[in-house]
Amino acid sequence: MNQKKDNAWREAQRRCRLTDDDIRKAKELGFQPKSLIKNIPSPSQQWKAPVNLWLRELYEAKIGSRRAQRTAPAPPAEPKPVIEFRDPAYPWADRADIPPLDYETEFDEDPFEHSSGPPSDDDIEEQNILMLRRQRLFRWAAQSVAIAMSELPEVQKVAAFGAVAQPLRMEVPRFSDFRRYRIEVLHECEDLDLAVWTRDMARLRELKSALSRGLSFVQDTPYGGVAHHQVDVHLFDTGSVGYRGRLCIFGQCPKPGKRECHVPGCGAQPFLQQFPKYRFNPMQFESEPKVILFDRAGEFLVHPPQTDVTPARFVRGPIEVDEDWEKDVPF
Repeated sequence: MNQKKDNAWREAQRRCRLTDDDIRKAKELGFQPKSLIKNIPSPSQQWKAPVNLWLRELYEAKIGSRRAQRTAPAPPAEPKPVIEFRDPAYPWADRADIPPLDYETEFDEDPFEHSSGPPSDDDIEEQNILMLRRQRLFRWAAQSVAIAMSELPEVQKVAAFGAVAQPLRMEVPRFSDFRRYRIEVLHECEDLDLAVWTRDMARLRELKSALSRGLSFVQDTPYGGVAHHQVDVHLFDTGSVGYRGRLCIFGQCPKPGKRECHVPGCGAQPFLQQFPKYRFNPMQFESEPKVILFDRAGEFLVHPPQTDVTPARFVRGPIEVDEDWEKDVPF
């Protein structure tokens, strides 16, 4: 059978004056030897191109252009424009509507009984609300910390970046119940990233105090509070416009018994923390959208956050009383 088919292809190649490469193209296009022979122009069809030319043009139109697109190097990605938001009342890029959570407490249900099925629509909605509340809490903290840091004359600029500075995207999270079923929910803000430009790296202790004052304002909000270890303060030297490190969260520098203090270069400037194998990428940072919270040169300062939101509603389920409970008592 194969010998018969090979003979047919050789006959088509001879009669259509095709090269071996033309035969390969014909097979990729799905032609059979008979169909090629049928397309040989007759003496009265002088307007038709020879089979070899027609086949090459057809291959280029249907397959060659797609293959060239796949093999051609991708054009270099254009750098994202630096986006800076400067609204003193509400500086953030979006104003997400956060509905209240309804925690229903049913006393006739076992609180330790868990469903083995996928999360329900209510579970997904609750998770998204929690993620929005967490982002809003970090945004309150960023505004409050920026105001406290603006009181220090050496601080020139404060900006928020990362997940807190832009609308949350949908993704499959790390939470097992959602990851198991590949259910997308809003991204989780794990921490608050702040960039601080200062003229004096010797006054980092005072900067730590300003951070504490700012966080104290958001410790008792309807959405909870923010701890020191949840805030990453990235420090830039205004004079050299260079990245220097992060503000250390420890009360001492160095702090005995902490392995973080053994990183080379960490603590050379008191409370200026370094991390092992961490390399700051200035190109990525410059293209990251930022929310400007304080700019001394531009005489800009964000307003205090409005934390008077409606807290979550606790809906207590009905208590069912068994009127015949005394009849079941054995004594």
